[in-house]
Amino acid sequence: MSRTVTRAAGALLAVAALTACSPVLTDEPYASSDGVQLRWGENASVKGENILVIADAVGGDARVVGGLTNNGTEDAQITFGFTDGDTTRVTVPAGETVLLDPTSGEDVVLADVPVQPGAVVDMTFDTPGLGTQSIAVPVLDGTLAEYADLVP
Repeated sequence: MSRTVTRAAGALLAVAALTACSPVLTDEPYASSDGVQLRWGENASVKGENILVIADAVGGDARVVGGLTNNGTEDAQITFGFTDGDTTRVTVPAGETVLLDPTSGEDVVLADVPVQPGAVVDMTFDTPGLGTQSIAVPVLDGTLAEYADLVP
């Protein structure tokens, strides 16, 4: 019995030692869904989460979904759209998040998506206080059930 206890204790010690050496991946920011993150800087008060575009086909209308958060003390005006294409402006009140979602937030539909579903589209996001950020945003269609009702 003594050998079994010693082996078990040794195995637990080895597991604990190996676990302590593994990197903690959750400290790194990442997009936890199909969309992408939008950052003006590590400590910027405005950011975007899970930004993606839903469209049927190249050249058609496209719905932008995701969330825009303003942790600042003043409202933020964010102008965004396809690079060299259709744009829109959304106001994000200080200390709030605006959902880009037709059912519970701001419905944003841009005309003439320049790429087909499955590709990425270059988009620019501009706010007077932070400047312009360009990001590649995935374009999805209604193939996945969770996006089927979002195709414009």
